[in-house]
Amino acid sequence: PAYTSAGLYHPLLLALAFAVFSRFDDLTDRRAALAALAGGALLALWGLVQVGVLGTARAHAFFETPATYAAVLNLILVPMLVLALVRRIGAYALLFGVLLAGGSFASASRGGLVALAAGIAAGAILAHRSGQLQQRRILVVVSLLAAGSLLAAGLRTLPLASGGPRGALPSEQGQAESSLSRLELYGASWQAWQGRPLAGTGYLTFRYVLERERGSVPSYGETSETWFAHNDYLQTLQELGPAGLAGLVVLAWLPVVLVLRRLRGAPVAERPAVVAAASAATAMAVHALVDFPFYVPACLLLYGALLGTLDRRLAMASVPGALPAARASWARGVRAGVAVIAAIVLLRPVLAEAAAEWGLQRYGAQQAQSAAFWLETARRLDPADWRYHQYAGLFWDGVASASGSADAARYASAAFAAGVAANPLEVRNLLGLIAVHRVHARLLDAPADRATREAWVARAEALAPYNAAVRRERALLESAR
Repeated sequence: PAYTSAGLYHPLLLALAFAVFSRFDDLTDRRAALAALAGGALLALWGLVQVGVLGTARAHAFFETPATYAAVLNLILVPMLVLALVRRIGAYALLFGVLLAGGSFASASRGGLVALAAGIAAGAILAHRSGQLQQRRILVVVSLLAAGSLLAAGLRTLPLASGGPRGALPSEQGQAESSLSRLELYGASWQAWQGRPLAGTGYLTFRYVLERERGSVPSYGETSETWFAHNDYLQTLQELGPAGLAGLVVLAWLPVVLVLRRLRGAPVAERPAVVAAASAATAMAVHALVDFPFYVPACLLLYGALLGTLDRRLAMASVPGALPAARASWARGVRAGVAVIAAIVLLRPVLAEAAAEWGLQRYGAQQAQSAAFWLETARRLDPADWRYHQYAGLFWDGVASASGSADAARYASAAFAAGVAANPLEVRNLLGLIAVHRVHARLLDAPADRATREAWVARAEALAPYNAAVRRERALLESAR
């Protein structure tokens, strides 16, 4: 019932990274791993600067949440730590490891730390199964983690250059409240799934569930928002039904199962990389129990890369010395056709987003004619996306208020109505439609009568009963009696 372009791009990122890394040779694979390590070190450094210099309570770099930041770092840190369990690593790698571990501890993400521990434990088990675990090197990994923890803790004690207050880490009471809020989110997601147990509510629709069920999630109040239930498995069940959950479970846990089955048949030289990649995949699968890494584009890219690496190396384990099979000309033609269709489908949302962004900039620069052209172009390029109808509706509503134009009022009503049709779960277009017919009734040829407005407000209350704007519309409707 609610389209989002993320439903196209999230699987694309995963599949693209998988396809690329499954075709790498060992040298390219090594270079990509070094590039990922360097990128992770920069992220960790920025997070430590946030904690030690800027006074941020929890490091998050440029990500929206510390949990996302920790999930990305784990996908880089865990393979390096697991490799340290099976072979000697250089001094520079150890330094990078301390930096990454410091960034992870600076995030203060409980889910991230649990996932880190799970990844290392999985790595130790797999390394032992492969006969390559060096027990004396466990001390190296423990020392590296301890150094990272001390680095993060030490930076928190530094005086701020600004002299302002330093953000405080969550107290035990705060952590208990956070755990309670997770349970509330789980309950709301579970109840939503029971309403649509077969097909689910639609991809990335948990935010609408929260908006509708805020009474059962009091810890989020009336204004706090989240798109995620903080449990990818439960949210996937709610949004995509049992089939979607089965797909995610296979995606998350099949890699480590295959590694357990095939590890001893793999060439000895391949085993460290296989163990490292499988351990990182396990860390993300565990993290998904308490957070939302499978909804994060950066995590999907890194996870796809890990799966591609595993696919190539496990294929070599199944058939030693195997080379990619030659593909028939018809297969290449089919792939080319699919690629062209995919490019067209995936390009449209990009063009619509660019047109909308440019239109909003033109509107801010008070270039109304140009703004109208680009905002209308955006909603015609991707009419299933409710946001573009809202942007156009707000623009035309502003024009109608400034000029008293009947055409502008009519265009605003049409845009908001199209947005309501595009996404019946989103309340913002419905609120825009109600406001247009209330404020610009004299400009419209057929303004909504009281019964229609009453039905609209009732629908808005069902979608977002705690929304302040909805309550305001109800009060205005009652005062007009």
